[in-house]
Amino acid sequence: MERTGRISKLFLIILMFSMIAITMSGCVYANNKNWDDMTPEEQEEVRQNFEEERKELEEDFPSDSVEGKFTSYILDKVEEGIED
Repeated sequence: MERTGRISKLFLIILMFSMIAITMSGCVYANNKNWDDMTPEEQEEVRQNFEEERKELEEDFPSDSVEGKFTSYILDKVEEGIED
């Protein structure tokens, strides 16, 4: 039963990150801009939205669990992409 719960949580994490990726790519597509073409204000808005999502995910998935470690890894990679 515990395995089913972990699979469900992992599926939820993947779904959430997929939604974030689709949203970010949709914003870039809709504005026909990539990260380098965005104004500093637009980049800051993306950073703020990311921080809000990060806080929510970190609350939902504690870092001491497998799901939390996976979530932290993905969030760190997204943050690296935003900061570079």
